[in-house]
Amino acid sequence: MKKLLIFSLFIGFAVTSCTDDITDYNQDPKSPAEVPAATTFSNAEKNLGDLMTEVSSGRNLLKLWTQHWTETTYTDEANYQIIGRDPSQGFWVRVYTNILQDLQSSRDAIAADEFLADDVRANQLAIIDLIEVYSYQTLVDLNGDVPYTEANMVNETFAPAYDDAFTIYQDLISRVSSDIATLSNGGASWGAADIYYGGDTAKWAKFAASLKLRLGMRLADFDESLAATTVSEAFDAGVMTSSDDSAIIMYESSAPNTNPIYDLFILQNRFGDYVAGVTSVEYLKSVNDPRIDDFYTTTTDGEYVGGPIGGNNSYANFSHISEDIVFEPAYEGAIMQYFEVEFFLAEAVERGFIAGDAQEHYEAAVTANILYYNGTEDEAATYLGQSGVAYDSANWEELIGTQKWIALFNRGFEGWTEWRRLDYPDFLVNSVQTDQPVPLRIFYPTNEIALNETNYRAAVQNIGGTDDLYTPIFWDVE
Repeated sequence: MKKLLIFSLFIGFAVTSCTDDITDYNQDPKSPAEVPAATTFSNAEKNLGDLMTEVSSGRNLLKLWTQHWTETTYTDEANYQIIGRDPSQGFWVRVYTNILQDLQSSRDAIAADEFLADDVRANQLAIIDLIEVYSYQTLVDLNGDVPYTEANMVNETFAPAYDDAFTIYQDLISRVSSDIATLSNGGASWGAADIYYGGDTAKWAKFAASLKLRLGMRLADFDESLAATTVSEAFDAGVMTSSDDSAIIMYESSAPNTNPIYDLFILQNRFGDYVAGVTSVEYLKSVNDPRIDDFYTTTTDGEYVGGPIGGNNSYANFSHISEDIVFEPAYEGAIMQYFEVEFFLAEAVERGFIAGDAQEHYEAAVTANILYYNGTEDEAATYLGQSGVAYDSANWEELIGTQKWIALFNRGFEGWTEWRRLDYPDFLVNSVQTDQPVPLRIFYPTNEIALNETNYRAAVQNIGGTDDLYTPIFWDVE
């Protein structure tokens, strides 16, 4: 035993005596200290795509709040009872901890890469910034005031201040304007590491202009002057012009990159927890919408039947979410789509922000969405010719709001957000069990009271004094 011990000590001494720095032994080869910029960038895109696609109590429950879907066994979310669910915490973790930190890691790696061409560096940084802008807009539209200028500054503070929501919006508009100017120069960017556009800077430039358009239209009822300027600049910069410009995340047929809905419904065996919502089903039936069979299945009787919102619905008795969406692991997700842009442009014309034909934009939006869901030009034309769907400038807000709500099926966050802004459709119903109307925001993460109380309470006062589901976001003006 003594010989073994002496031999071991000798080996240890020999190894250490041949090395000047023993800190090399503290590095985990499976957790590299330096990660390539492309890796963390791709991961950020994936996390954003998942956040906008998934449905879960911990994060994105807005597919339920648009009343396209509703629940069966566990009905808390459909009844807006989310105290124990804390969905904001899920959003904050995904955005602050995952997306923004990954993007910062990419930014740091880009700064350290002395061999990167200047034009590629500029484009990569602009695209990083666009994803940050998109992410921050999502948080503001979810909560109102949120940490922004002090966000993720862990070396300076563990209790970041909340910035005023409108002030954040103004800065986001400034940032995206700068990104448009950079990307308009063209050139290379991320290449295959970009899972949305494959590094195509021309498409990113259109995305940037379309994001600026969205920022401007959100402000239409709050600050008409800024909204008009922002929208006009975005339109002139060149927004999306076809569905080929849509920002799409293509999922794969095998884990870990399958669609999050497939993960929940099939891999976690939760498909029986959701059925079609009666609000959506009944309206689609009333206007002979050709997309109904792409959204839902029929019952055993061959009928489309939606479950009451918030009711204890039996899975067997109601229509289900389309099998193409639920059972297809590679079903795509979307970050922003062309049809959204056309709806914004129709509204922008009606508000006098840009020149053009509102009806043409409206019909282009509806047609693009019907085609996206496997419809035809003829089906779209027939649908648009119906009373109650055909464009009428005197009734533009209800028509655009309602048709946009339909088109944003499976885009829960954006569907809920645009319903709040436009106040249409006005037939979204109260929940069955609590008789509560659809919420206007989600309250802050519950642990903010314990971990960041001073700044939390200041934010609550700034948004109106109450941190609840019915304190509207600043742009949500009646």
